[in-house]
Amino acid sequence: MRVFAASSMTEVLPLIAERYREAHPEVEFEFAFGGSTVLATQIEQGAPADIFVAANRAQAQRVLDAGFATAETLIAENTLVIAVAEDAPWHSVEELAAAAPRVAVAAPGVPVAVLTEIALAALDPAVAGPLRAGIVTRDANVRVALSRVETGEADAAFVYSTDLVTARGVRAIALPSQLPRNAYIAVLVTNDGEPPSTAAAGFLAFLRGAEAAAVFADAGFLPVTASR
Repeated sequence: MRVFAASSMTEVLPLIAERYREAHPEVEFEFAFGGSTVLATQIEQGAPADIFVAANRAQAQRVLDAGFATAETLIAENTLVIAVAEDAPWHSVEELAAAAPRVAVAAPGVPVAVLTEIALAALDPAVAGPLRAGIVTRDANVRVALSRVETGEADAAFVYSTDLVTARGVRAIALPSQLPRNAYIAVLVTNDGEPPSTAAAGFLAFLRGAEAAAVFADAGFLPVTASR
């Protein structure tokens, strides 16, 4: 089974697949992780996939509307934070902005970039202004943006809270709690008009179950209950 998924799910989805294979050892997984917009384009261009996990509803809806997928399912959520070096002197977004930092963000259209724009619009202009002015890179996905802080190329990066779980030498500066969560939407891909496989449908159902929710929670995601 070939799974296309947002780069922020690089660690957690293989763990969930391992759990699934305990009851379904005949199913083999192949993962392709990257920016949701890039993956959606690849699916539209005919790249073979069984499941697509997008980091926001817009990219999932894009392949649904184009007739390349079906069975939209919300499987997890995430929150936006600002990553800085562990030893950085800033502990609030106001302190960070006052330092005129170099900021890494994702490229326009990438789901984390959409949330970043919402966050900047919600901040006081005196804070948002220096952060916008300090943008030095617009990267293909959230993991690349985070790497800019890890390597010292940037002072800060807008990333998901879960990206910091496995990162080294970085910590988070919180953003306003009223910001919307990031939704991860999984869909079944229809290749050349063929219906999705039974195995893919089974794994999609597993992604909404209690066992997968526990793995998501351990990885820092905000799991979605089956009743939602």
